[in-house]
Amino acid sequence: MKTCKRIEMMIAIVALLIVSAVYVPASKAQTLGPRATKVRLDIQSIYGALFVTIAETEKKVTDQAQQAWIINGGRQVVYSSNEGAGGFENEGQSLHVYDVGAEKHKRIMSEYFMVDKVTEVVTSNKKRALLVTMEDGGLGASYFALVDPLRGEVFFRRWVRILSRQSDTIVLGFYRERDWDEMLQGKKVRPYKRERHNLNSLLRRPVIVNKKENRL
Repeated sequence: MKTCKRIEMMIAIVALLIVSAVYVPASKAQTLGPRATKVRLDIQSIYGALFVTIAETEKKVTDQAQQAWIINGGRQVVYSSNEGAGGFENEGQSLHVYDVGAEKHKRIMSEYFMVDKVTEVVTSNKKRALLVTMEDGGLGASYFALVDPLRGEVFFRRWVRILSRQSDTIVLGFYRERDWDEMLQGKKVRPYKRERHNLNSLLRRPVIVNKKENRL
């Protein structure tokens, strides 16, 4: 008889654990807020409309986007646009962050070069950062910027590539002007210099504001 009561008690405890694991209070569910699950671009020439899917509903958020990346668990969408700082033949681009919950846009970078790729990372200090690689249309060289999605661009290097990233540390390789043509031909070129940086330290730097400058 005692054995049966023990079994019944164990079953009741397991049932309570299962219910508590799957139950999400309404107040907590509401604080999660809307999330972006998909982005779609309708490019016309160079730029076009950016559509974001939120709660299975697609919404247009801008008419001037070229690439887009979902970050912060879907709470934000980062996209490249045409509000750059000029550059060679005005090729420079900008980065903007769209807050899905607040439905607000913020420009977080304005550069002299074209955005190639954005990679989101979270540091050991729980700080979110964007590793941004860029390129130019003349030499074909690569550029790197670190962007704080809350404040803006905080670090920049020209004619570099990211050689490695481990935890909070990135290693950049520097190349000379003549190296880029060789690399575009598929040749292996060793960087003439390397720099090692801690992302947490870089994120404490002041924001970079580039002045508009058109270069012919």
